[in-house]
Amino acid sequence: MRRLSLLLLAAAALLAAAVAGVRAGPEMPQAASVAGMGAGPGVPQAAAAAAAGMGAGPQVPQAAAAGVLAGPGVPQAAAGAPAAKLSPDFYSQTCPRAERIIAEVVQSKQMANPTTAAGMLRVFFHDCFVTGCDASVLIAPTRFAKSEKDAEINHSLPGDAFDAVVRSKLALELECPGVVSCADVLALASRVLVTMTGGPRYPVPLGRKDSLSSSPTAPDVELPHSNFTVGRILELFLAKGFTVQEMVALSGAHTLGFSHCQEFASRIYNYRDKTGKPAPFDPTMNPGYAKGLQAACKEYLKDPTIAAFNDVMTPGKFDNMYYVNIERGLGLLSTDEDMWSDLRTRPLVERYAANNTAFFDDFARAMEKLSMYGVKTGADGEIRRRCDAYNDGPNTL
Repeated sequence: MRRLSLLLLAAAALLAAAVAGVRAGPEMPQAASVAGMGAGPGVPQAAAAAAAGMGAGPQVPQAAAAGVLAGPGVPQAAAGAPAAKLSPDFYSQTCPRAERIIAEVVQSKQMANPTTAAGMLRVFFHDCFVTGCDASVLIAPTRFAKSEKDAEINHSLPGDAFDAVVRSKLALELECPGVVSCADVLALASRVLVTMTGGPRYPVPLGRKDSLSSSPTAPDVELPHSNFTVGRILELFLAKGFTVQEMVALSGAHTLGFSHCQEFASRIYNYRDKTGKPAPFDPTMNPGYAKGLQAACKEYLKDPTIAAFNDVMTPGKFDNMYYVNIERGLGLLSTDEDMWSDLRTRPLVERYAANNTAFFDDFARAMEKLSMYGVKTGADGEIRRRCDAYNDGPNTL
């Protein structure tokens, strides 16, 4: 597999010249910031650099992946989760160095593989939004039982994130065996990586148990898909007790990571508007950006691993640039554009684009609330010895 030399990301500076006629909004930075995106394995073929307005030249390799969402809201348990049993100090006596151990492992992983943060956030969201934050997404399928990993929407979940959780759990088992759940590892690792890439630090109540089951069908039903309308995505969030504001704020996690070309190909190739009229690309997109994506993704049918950064301007930095990009026609996915055109979400996009502090505050509250959604405690779960396997087999009741 071809690897990206991240020096190529400096070419994203060319995007500034390609955005002359975009929608009004905050000032565009002169170049792409690649904070936290040091060179190393695991960075896929970046359509991102070519998407930055590059035309000719060698094919730019694949980019990095993920996505989670967050927003404001009282940090209380959604859907009746037993929040009262969780506490940030849950391991203060039984495993006092738990958070430090996890931080050391995932920070090292992020330094070696800069796509880890985005991947971890995506895995965390896929875990919590399906049956709650219970590490059910970590269960590996066997010959006898399928798991959430078998769901089509989870096939692209990045291995670096799973590896970081496994390494963290191994380190914890050496110091305090049988104490820290995999669900808590995933929640803490996500917080560490948000902070490491420049985002806010938020409370993470601890004491979750790991699930006793993992459904191979639930993820495709319960998780938002890249081709969903904002209306449909809102239905999913509202049904789980989250607000419109929380959905928009959580979507800001797309400031990290990438999307494969197939997820936005309908916007840049063979595009037709709602009346069926053909166009070179989705006219809501910045023309220079759209043409760059067309050039970068031209081989995506032969190589489905080709991808583009969700945030072409600051792809490795956790900030509010995702919303600024949406204002300027630089949103990658159709759902990005939908958040601009939908009157329920546009005011929030404008608010976060103009005020990074407001975004961080709302994201922090929403992540805390998400981390408490549907948690298992007591006899409803277990502390797995290995994160990818049940201690005694799945609960089939």
